[in-house]
Amino acid sequence: MIVQITTPLLELWRIGGQFSNLPHAHEGEFQVTVPVTGTCFFTQENKEYMVAGGKGLVQHPHENHYFHIGHGAEVLVFRIDRSSLKKLVPYTELEFSVQQEFDPTVVSGHFRRWMRALLECDPTDRLAQEEVETGVLHFLLGSLAGSHENASKANTDLPVGVFTSDPYLRLVLEYIHAHYSDEIHIEELASIALQSRFHFIRSFKNAVGVPPYQYVLRLRIEEAKRLLERTDLSVTDVSCSLGFSSPSQFYRAFARSVGMTPEKYRSS
Repeated sequence: MIVQITTPLLELWRIGGQFSNLPHAHEGEFQVTVPVTGTCFFTQENKEYMVAGGKGLVQHPHENHYFHIGHGAEVLVFRIDRSSLKKLVPYTELEFSVQQEFDPTVVSGHFRRWMRALLECDPTDRLAQEEVETGVLHFLLGSLAGSHENASKANTDLPVGVFTSDPYLRLVLEYIHAHYSDEIHIEELASIALQSRFHFIRSFKNAVGVPPYQYVLRLRIEEAKRLLERTDLSVTDVSCSLGFSSPSQFYRAFARSVGMTPEKYRSS
């Protein structure tokens, strides 16, 4: 069983059962390999490791590696763009310890949520993807042992109440309300708030109650309901006018939020 999801900044792999791959290296990416059940037999830079649940290995860019697992074993694999990690700790050289420790239950639970979120969101919806990417990147920086630890802690351990009293919150909300039907990126919202991407997402959720993507989606759905009630626009036209990448994405989002299809809502 192999499940793989790719975004612009990372790849997530869940690999279970009999599996082996060939020696290879990644030019500009880190790989983190975490067995959650069974044993993973891993060779990295000609050194052999036998890794079981609770342990993990980091492969730095250009390091040659390969592994194999047997029936009943399962591993999670993260491949992360190096430059995206550097943005979170810009003044620190990234050097992770090769051998790491993880709680298999915790990492597997997070992994399932990230996979589900990416599978459910439209692949062209970068705002939703960026929220998941940021969560994955910060989880790894917070979980991995290495040279980044002190810098990462300094960047993220900020008082929860800071953002709620920050006047830039109003600017962010004003921008979202003016542009929620357009394509919005986390980076531009974070720049308005004068915060890092991760801290902005966490602070926004603390202040507003939902992450930025869910807030934008809520505005779009509320406007869709208004248009369905008060205009004769087709469902496709409503979808296009509110920035959904396709009518099918609009249908899924509307049904999850409202509990019925747009047509049924219009006729009710």
